[in-house]
Amino acid sequence: MRLVDLSHRIVSDMPQWPGDRQPLRVVRCSEHGPGSHESSRIECGCHIGTHVDAPRHFLAGAGGVDDMPLDRFAGPALVIRPGTDVLPGPLPATVLDGVDLAGIEFVLFDTGWARHWGQPRYYQDWPWLSPELAERLAGAGLKGVGIDTPSLDGFVGHRAHDICAARGMVNLENLANLSALPARGFRLLALPLKLADTEASPVRAAALLDG
Repeated sequence: MRLVDLSHRIVSDMPQWPGDRQPLRVVRCSEHGPGSHESSRIECGCHIGTHVDAPRHFLAGAGGVDDMPLDRFAGPALVIRPGTDVLPGPLPATVLDGVDLAGIEFVLFDTGWARHWGQPRYYQDWPWLSPELAERLAGAGLKGVGIDTPSLDGFVGHRAHDICAARGMVNLENLANLSALPARGFRLLALPLKLADTEASPVRAAALLDG
């Protein structure tokens, strides 16, 4: 089995959704020797970096990340590549035309937007799911959908989130390294922290490939 890391590294000055708190790392003791140790502290939002949204994010009364069984965050997946130089704006439902979703539990969108990670451009605008595309995905019986951009939706609105949440789907955002994956033939693993009563969590997303 081979693992492909699909997560961005968390660093103190990493890009964040506009207005979100920057992550903080404090080393309590960094001297090494007899009796010494290193101890760190982090302070960050639950939507930092590569993360998963539970339905609770926009659906009041829905389950949070700690309410969902672990198998909801793992399963057979495929990658859809809408094409080179995808522009900001809604991805049409036609990107699913001819795609066999039988046996698939996660659909990941490799738009190429991860190339802007770490730059101001990343959070200015991006490719996102049109309501028509979200409806088709929600109707396919998937566990979740993922994308290499800041959100399933544009900067304003949350229609795609609403559609997916109504079907109990999870959303993975800010995915990395999707270009290293085959179109299909792998499993996705993206386990959240067990945060009580929380709508989202950072994840260490990975693809598990045979061979």
